[in-house]
Amino acid sequence: MVADVVVDRVARGLDRAWTYLVPPGMEVAKGCRVQVPFGRGRAQGIVVDVQEVENPGPSRLKAIDRVSDTYPALSPLMVELGQWMAREYLCFPSQAYKAMLPRGLGHEDPTQELIEAVGSRNKRASRRQTLWNVLQERGPLLKERILQEMPDMAEPLRSLVREGAVTVTQVALPSAPASVNPSPFTLTGEQERAVSLIVASAPGSVWLLEGVTGSGKTEVYLKAIEDALRAGAQALVMVPEIALTPQTVMRFEERFANMVGLWHSGLSAGERTKTWHDVRTGRLRIVVGVRSSVFLPFQNLGLIVMDEEHESTYKQEEHPRYHTRDVALWLAQQSGLKVILGSATPSLETAFFARQGVIGWIRLTSRVGSRALPPVSVVDMRRELQEGNRSIFSRELQEAVSRALAQDEQVILFLNRRGYASFVLCRDCGKAIECPRCAVTLTYHQQEDSLVCHYCSYTMKPPAACPACHSHKIRYFGAGTERVVEEVGKLWPTARVARADRDTLNTRDSYYKLYFDFVEHKADVLVGTQMIAKGMDFPNVSVVGIVAADVALHLPDFRRSERTFQLMVQASGRTGRGDKPGRVVVQAYDPEHFAIESASTHDYDKFYRQEIEFRQELQYPPFSNLWLLEVADPLDNTAQQNIRKVADMVKGLEAAGCEILGPVPAPLPKLRERYRYHVLVKGPKCQEVAEALALVEQSEFSCRITVDPYYML
Repeated sequence: MVADVVVDRVARGLDRAWTYLVPPGMEVAKGCRVQVPFGRGRAQGIVVDVQEVENPGPSRLKAIDRVSDTYPALSPLMVELGQWMAREYLCFPSQAYKAMLPRGLGHEDPTQELIEAVGSRNKRASRRQTLWNVLQERGPLLKERILQEMPDMAEPLRSLVREGAVTVTQVALPSAPASVNPSPFTLTGEQERAVSLIVASAPGSVWLLEGVTGSGKTEVYLKAIEDALRAGAQALVMVPEIALTPQTVMRFEERFANMVGLWHSGLSAGERTKTWHDVRTGRLRIVVGVRSSVFLPFQNLGLIVMDEEHESTYKQEEHPRYHTRDVALWLAQQSGLKVILGSATPSLETAFFARQGVIGWIRLTSRVGSRALPPVSVVDMRRELQEGNRSIFSRELQEAVSRALAQDEQVILFLNRRGYASFVLCRDCGKAIECPRCAVTLTYHQQEDSLVCHYCSYTMKPPAACPACHSHKIRYFGAGTERVVEEVGKLWPTARVARADRDTLNTRDSYYKLYFDFVEHKADVLVGTQMIAKGMDFPNVSVVGIVAADVALHLPDFRRSERTFQLMVQASGRTGRGDKPGRVVVQAYDPEHFAIESASTHDYDKFYRQEIEFRQELQYPPFSNLWLLEVADPLDNTAQQNIRKVADMVKGLEAAGCEILGPVPAPLPKLRERYRYHVLVKGPKCQEVAEALALVEQSEFSCRITVDPYYML
């Protein structure tokens, strides 16, 4: 027996499988992790094929050292998926396989730690004493339960263990009985039709579920999952942000008791490994997870739901640079599972394929409970400035917020910029303070009193004088979430304000705390970036203010209009979801832009017609494929020379119907002390393109190739 093994090495020339002898008596199967001799050392690898060789005779092949696990870490389907990803996204197979497996994966351990207080302990008040008292009163508790309820008790617990005041026992817990609880909702006619179409569809069917905000897409997901469970299958529900998991998990746990698991970057290594094993063994029937959950080892996956399918977070920016939607569709095609792509603002590509009949298309046009979509007012901030209002809030938004707070209602203020000020400028010489490593301005963060680069995290204290001309006329321009919070405090001093951005929500517990605090009305105003514009359901919110709707409209990115429209509609959808009517105030300096006009009337069709015409005219996706080729180097001259060589290597693709744009400096020409240059290849997928890009990937220029890039900066 011989086995083909992809070793965990990323280097040119190693982008293939290596053949090893299987020692007599060793059980090796496709998808197993194995330890093998490689070069002068040892390496771990994935078995991608096993064959019996007749009459092998003398062999110079090396033998596999050992099998790492008692089970195949990857199913045959996932092994094939890794090979497809390597071809599709121009990565090493080992990079694809590494993305599929949690760090620290080892033998399954079905036990959990049971914590029990012992003896007596009466010491001064402290967190250790508090925890010991809780254990003494409540009896033995699972460690997992303790840290869920009291996440700040990890260190006191370790101290109590060292002290001997508590004991730790490994216990094997039986699985709790699973059950499906009845829905508290009556489906609308549109929802019933959607469920019927999905349930009756053939294996491998893909559906776009396009529903306005608040139309009950989640209830359709739940019904479709019920059908999958009745057929004995598992289900995966993907969300674009960790911030959406608290309420999503609650909805699914209420319906599917003891069947739901969680998968996201906020989990510890142990939690991820446990979830991975529970999925593999079938103990978990449903998983709610972010992008990488698409690689979990389901034994019988029958349904994938991609909620907010338009979100850019479904695109991986580092190798392997996959798009989750493409992986889900590949799995549907290969294994016959069904896929639901849900959104109020579908990506242009998904909407196009639905309208062409390539995938199924279901529309939910009305909100549940006969609730109306909120009216949207668009305020021209140029006029506000002309009429003497220099506040970051228009007079209309100030009036709306004041009325809501007076009626004990809640407000969301959305601004897709964190920090206090977007840039710091000298009023004498006009120079902005830039990051020394990146060609971007530094953002001022008031809480830390520091200037921060949001690309490389370079930090410095604000200078008292201009570094260029030594003037003391340093001024702060552009508002971020910190500045909005400050202005809210000035205008409405009694309002309780919460902030949600990457600076404040950096742990799993902080997401949960924000969500529950706002639902329980412990804050009156929530100020945040795009993470609060997606999917969250706050029934007491009556006003949404979009502080700067057109902030992304002038970026050098062909998706800028689409992103602006999507963020506006999604943010607007956070209001009017309860018994109280909602209202949206949009502030813009370019209020006539078609993306803003279409979003203000919740008119996706109008936006789609104009945007798809633009895409077709310039042959952008979905009418062509894109490959972004980037060269970066610490020396500007070297980067320029290399990108010209890369451009020469792909120039012949023009004969295959491709358009070659560039070479040009990247929109952000310097990042992390490296000068960056781009070439954009636009055209059809064909053998000529694959071969040319493979040569570029293998060249000595260290060219980064992104298939269908979501960010062009």
